[in-house]
Amino acid sequence: MCEKEPTERYSDAECQTLFASLFPAGFAGKDVLKEIAPEGWPHSTLQFLFHPTLEQVHWERVQLHRNLRNWPWFPKDRLEEPEPTLESIHADYQDSPVDTTREVRELVAMCLWDVFSNENDVVDRDVRLVDIGSWRGAAGFLADQLNRETGEQQYDYIDFYMGSFWVSERADLTPVYEMIFRRLKVQSLDWRYRFPELHLIEFPSERPNGRRSYELEKMRADLEQAHHEAMDDLKLESVPAIVLAYSNIYGVFPHGWPPWEFNERDD
Repeated sequence: MCEKEPTERYSDAECQTLFASLFPAGFAGKDVLKEIAPEGWPHSTLQFLFHPTLEQVHWERVQLHRNLRNWPWFPKDRLEEPEPTLESIHADYQDSPVDTTREVRELVAMCLWDVFSNENDVVDRDVRLVDIGSWRGAAGFLADQLNRETGEQQYDYIDFYMGSFWVSERADLTPVYEMIFRRLKVQSLDWRYRFPELHLIEFPSERPNGRRSYELEKMRADLEQAHHEAMDDLKLESVPAIVLAYSNIYGVFPHGWPPWEFNERDD
């Protein structure tokens, strides 16, 4: 089924007004904490997002090492570098004290980036887009929200750029997404899923360059191949937590899921 694409967008002022109504007590208000961690933050698995186990940190470093090694543009002289060991991680590992308010507000901001950015859309009943910015712009919007909330300049866009990408394997984020979608539904807002895809930005050149054109075409082909492989991998994985959370609150899967069937219907 094809749905109407948004043609109008919320203004910055409208977005700020909406977020004030979504989170009247702030991103880390007692109402938020009660929804995402009803037994209390110290007893919630969500705290592992900020206080991962040594084994989790080791697993993440190993996965990052392997992924970088498989990247087409990874330097060949670094391919033989050994994987991080548990012992080497332990030597540098140091946990930080629990700060419930800070951790909850940062977690909510990361998950809000996942919902409102990452190529996904939030729309109202008139199919107006709640546009808080692009990937970087959305992260900056959320940082500004928290700076106003705390009364200090603590955050910048880089704190929320890519949302929960770096920590999402540490705990199940479904409760946080459900909290967000529950509030969106009350405001008569809907969410549309899009499978993220990297795009190559080509800057114009005044003189033709055959080698440059060849390299750009090769990079495009590599990105397209990587996208197809990621889509194939997605078919074998569990439904993403963000999609499952939407389904739990709205009773149906979001527009755009599953992406492989959705793309076929639109073609």
